[in-house]
Amino acid sequence: MDVSLYLKEGEQIKVLKVPKYVVRDLLRDRLSKSELDRINRFAEKISMPSVFKAGSVIVDFNSKTAQCFQAGLDVKNLEPTWDISVEKVGLGNY
Repeated sequence: MDVSLYLKEGEQIKVLKVPKYVVRDLLRDRLSKSELDRINRFAEKISMPSVFKAGSVIVDFNSKTAQCFQAGLDVKNLEPTWDISVEKVGLGNY
């Protein structure tokens, strides 16, 4: 299953569909510099959505924080090196 990975860079935001294992490795700092550069290069700039859909992960590389919206990640057993918050999903997120 693919996850929508949103990259937050100040006021700008980019999005890229990636497999779940990429997000798991990102949150555990297991991606190489070239893999991170590739994600950044292929992600496309968008305007900030008012509501994030289920299956979305928003990451901020500067603060090493992530917000997960029903992304199917087992955060408790993930052993992340990032600060992760799991957001509640309502009907507006579908």
